[in-house]
Amino acid sequence: MASKRWLAPLVIALAAGVSIAAGFFIFRGPIRQQIVTQTARRSFGGVKLNLLILGYQSDEATTDTIILAHLDAGRRTATLVSIPRDTWVPVPGAGENKINAAYAYGGAHNTARVVSKLLGGVPIDAIVALQPEGAAAIVDAMGGLDVNVDETMDYDDNNGDLHIHLQKGEQHLNGSQVAGYVRFRHDAAGDFARVRRQQQVLKLMMDQLSAPQDWAKLPHIVQLSRKEIATTMSNQQLISLLTIYRNVPDDNVRSFTLPSKIGWVGDASVVFADPRWAKLIGSVLFSRGDPPQDEVLVANATGNATLDGTLIGALRGAGWNVPTFIETKRKPRSVVVGTSAAAAMLAKTFATAVRPGTKTALVVGADLAPDTE
Repeated sequence: MASKRWLAPLVIALAAGVSIAAGFFIFRGPIRQQIVTQTARRSFGGVKLNLLILGYQSDEATTDTIILAHLDAGRRTATLVSIPRDTWVPVPGAGENKINAAYAYGGAHNTARVVSKLLGGVPIDAIVALQPEGAAAIVDAMGGLDVNVDETMDYDDNNGDLHIHLQKGEQHLNGSQVAGYVRFRHDAAGDFARVRRQQQVLKLMMDQLSAPQDWAKLPHIVQLSRKEIATTMSNQQLISLLTIYRNVPDDNVRSFTLPSKIGWVGDASVVFADPRWAKLIGSVLFSRGDPPQDEVLVANATGNATLDGTLIGALRGAGWNVPTFIETKRKPRSVVVGTSAAAAMLAKTFATAVRPGTKTALVVGADLAPDTE
């Protein structure tokens, strides 16, 4: 799983100190790990950082993109949780409303408060925000982006100055085309398709900026990014992120969408997040501590195959030792097997029954199936 975007903000954050970090990864093993840990603690006060990434429309004062990223610098992992822009939540100043309206009632910090509450009160350490025009400029500075467009798109909105005309398939897109691609939502999947495309483009941008042949472009991109993004992070913190995450393995970057379903409030189409899973993900993924390192087998017995990415992304992103997972036949009740410290914590977190066993396993049954339909 992977993740960046308005997605561009995180990519740029990771790219900000490329010249300073150039020699960092000549080290390997324990020496590199020590440097990573020291860099994170010096810049952020710890090795874990929760970063809110926003893509916003200044003319509408709404957010098209809302991603809360959990960065574990000690393990060099990044886990991005996308929150659909139409998620129905309490918004300070606006009552019950779509989460994308929070920006109009207090800007990025109000959106951060709403996201934190949705996920059970998780701490948010930093924010980056970018408008579509800024993202387009950054992609153009990169020389464009090779994207496998997932469907043919023909859409014009003269009032919003949005014109999207793309054919399905692999092609090289310029900045404005990439911005249109990640904003398109006029298909059956709506918000959820848009989120998938945001995750796809973010991963592509990270990969391209990590390629040695593109390092020469980074000074210009860095200079441009400082004009185009708003962030609560200092230059030194941006440099530290690059130092830690440059050339990070693909498997260390994961992304998933908050379990949700489409519904209606009056005549408005909205998205309802599953409140149990919102809080469970907040508790598991965005905590400060490290879980026990006993090996855990995870089995999805909910009957919902789409839960695999969410469950494994949250556990591995939080540092749980999950070497393998399986999908098994539906079981009515969740259970934890084992007597280890990991088993005890899993039982407490997932509120499941416990059975003795020589190995630790988490079997997630239908009683914890997310409400997505």
